[in-house]
Amino acid sequence: MKDVIKLIKSDVSVDALFKYVIANLYRNGPTSITDMEILSHLACFRPVEFEQYKVAILNYMAVFYKPTETNSLEEVIFTQYRKYIQDTFHDKYTPVQADIIKGIAGHKCFSFSAPTSTGKSYVFMKQISQSTNDVVVVVPSRALINEYYLTLSQGIQDKSVNILTFIDKINTKHSKKNIFIVTPERCRELFKLKNEFHIGLFLFDEAQLSSEESKRGLYFDSIVRRCMKAFEDAIFVFAHPFVKNPESQIEKNHFDPRSSRSIQYVQKNVGQMFMCHDGPGKFHHFGVNTEIMGKTKVLSNFDPLERVLSNGGSVLIYIPKSKILNGKFLVEFQRYVDLCPVLPTAQAATYLQALKEYTGGETEINNEHYSQMLDLLKRGIVIHHGSLPLQTRLIIEQFTKDGFCRICFATSTLEQGINMPFDLVYLDRLEGSKPLAVKNLIGRAGRSSREPKFDYGFVVVNSPQRMSTFRGIMLQDEILDNVSALEKDDQHDEEYNDFKQAILEGTYSDEFNLTEKDLEKLSTDSIDGIIELILNAVFINGELISLEKISRDLDFRLSFYAYFRDLYSLFLSRPLEDGENSVLNTAIKIIFWRVYGKTFKQICWYRYSYASKSHERRTLRKSPELANQLPAAFVMGYHDLPNKNLYSFSLLQKGTKAADVSYDLIMYDTYDYIDKLIGFKLSDIFYAAFTRYAEKYDDPRGVKLAMYIKFGTDNDRTIWMLRYGMSFEDIEVLSEHIESINEEQIVFANSIETVPEDQKASVIRFIRND
Repeated sequence: MKDVIKLIKSDVSVDALFKYVIANLYRNGPTSITDMEILSHLACFRPVEFEQYKVAILNYMAVFYKPTETNSLEEVIFTQYRKYIQDTFHDKYTPVQADIIKGIAGHKCFSFSAPTSTGKSYVFMKQISQSTNDVVVVVPSRALINEYYLTLSQGIQDKSVNILTFIDKINTKHSKKNIFIVTPERCRELFKLKNEFHIGLFLFDEAQLSSEESKRGLYFDSIVRRCMKAFEDAIFVFAHPFVKNPESQIEKNHFDPRSSRSIQYVQKNVGQMFMCHDGPGKFHHFGVNTEIMGKTKVLSNFDPLERVLSNGGSVLIYIPKSKILNGKFLVEFQRYVDLCPVLPTAQAATYLQALKEYTGGETEINNEHYSQMLDLLKRGIVIHHGSLPLQTRLIIEQFTKDGFCRICFATSTLEQGINMPFDLVYLDRLEGSKPLAVKNLIGRAGRSSREPKFDYGFVVVNSPQRMSTFRGIMLQDEILDNVSALEKDDQHDEEYNDFKQAILEGTYSDEFNLTEKDLEKLSTDSIDGIIELILNAVFINGELISLEKISRDLDFRLSFYAYFRDLYSLFLSRPLEDGENSVLNTAIKIIFWRVYGKTFKQICWYRYSYASKSHERRTLRKSPELANQLPAAFVMGYHDLPNKNLYSFSLLQKGTKAADVSYDLIMYDTYDYIDKLIGFKLSDIFYAAFTRYAEKYDDPRGVKLAMYIKFGTDNDRTIWMLRYGMSFEDIEVLSEHIESINEEQIVFANSIETVPEDQKASVIRFIRND
């Protein structure tokens, strides 16, 4: 077969093509990219003829979860296979799903790779729910945590099963089993409580994270090793997409090969059609295998984005983050944005209201806190990137899964396995250096349904010049390293090497999440002197000074920030650069806003008010021209610390007017500070410093400030509510409805029944009717 795309479009040799691809399916199953391409083109351009062959195609693909009939002797074989799987496993699994179950059941370690649409998530949910012992699911992102949490909560109605997105021993009076869904960083809490749980299954999803050339990849490997040592009887499962050598997890972690198994599944449940964008409204078809599909692109007679949107489908547009922040994405894709009218449904409005309450953003363009992100959501247009606040991300992902999303403008945050399928994926950027990430995104194209039809999606690259790069990525084998970063002599920075040495030597502190060397640096006389100054400054008669004192007394505030800068400088054993000082000042300010109970929304409002000079503009409201000419204030943008080469830079573009400050930009930057710098770095350092000082000098003020920094409070009741998974926003609503709370249980007042379902979602599994 040659020039298949042209043949199909020209209605030439179509019957021969059907017979050719069906014969391949019968012999090999849906394992070939090219076979699935051909089927996608046939389904698109020859739908009438496709109906004649559909039953055979679905049977030979072995998508046994779809209802089909039997029309031939060959199909009877697959019908019997379907019956065998259903009788054996009591579910309508595909052969791949059934084999995954056998692999998990029969081995100490099972490592596999599979395309995005093979249904592994369904199998995992079954395995997790059927396990009689505790289960730990390790995923690369907190957004993926929420996906597991929602799915498991819906699937497991038994409230004696704790489903937790953190490691803790709670609800002990009523729980008989725990399911922990955590990132590698959160998994460290498990080792403090290792004698409290009987872990039967560790499931590492998106396990290709272990090959990241970073401290995080190293940390992933360290978690695996520590889990193996602490829970010798547990089963370990590693799942990857598109990886050629899943056995790498067995080799790098030294599992016994006699009790381990690995396999690469290449079967696909969804077809894909590949196209390139060649100017306004002009698209071409092309194939991955040029010898069969054709060496040249073929002009399309339709715009695939317009077709999908006009038919009520959804589109993912993968773009650089810079285009989202500067607004260029709306200009470049205005034609398609215009195809998305305002959503009429009341249910979609509830998502928007939840986002307004959390972020503080508004949708009226003249409002001071106008958020373009929220305004676009009214039309089903979603923005998704790494600086999106977690709670916001969770809401819009559920919004998408519920079918309200028309277009999603996303960065690489969708690489990490979040189950958000689309009818079309448009690649505005194509990173040849990250083939696995690109394949993950491509895997989002095409929805696997239970309807008796052939499912397929579109993948579009933004230029014909990218076709060869795209083909190379699709045909490339993805090989993971079979030697752990823990055992390599790679040259990295000092922090990386100290961390690695601590893991290998077993000197890494589970309590403080720091190396022994770090803890020693936090226990010097110089550090102690700084901490004493801080405690004397912030406590009067054992109570925190007022936030008003910090806000109104400039001299106090400057010296107060200087103490924390000095503490961090002593920890680094070097002076801080100007840029580091500026970032740290902002971080300390945010830390103490949180200490004084300010919500994320309020912190965003404070920072926006400063950047946009809202007070000055209000005083000039009788002179709008003067108000509109006010320049925006300098705002130090987020950057990771430490960084010797960091200079002070404004988050806002040069020349930005105060009236033009983007509320979204302030919101994203605030979340980066809270999540990436404070949450994953500074809070550990400051918590350890104040805790160890308190132990050394028997000073309760140190414990109190440490608790404020870690939890935002030192109130035992509030800390217990946080430990049960409530946010401060949840606590504001739920606290009055909780009679008592401790390790054993939460006792709710009858008034909890008056709280709307969405406002008690975080505790719904702890509400008992007996």
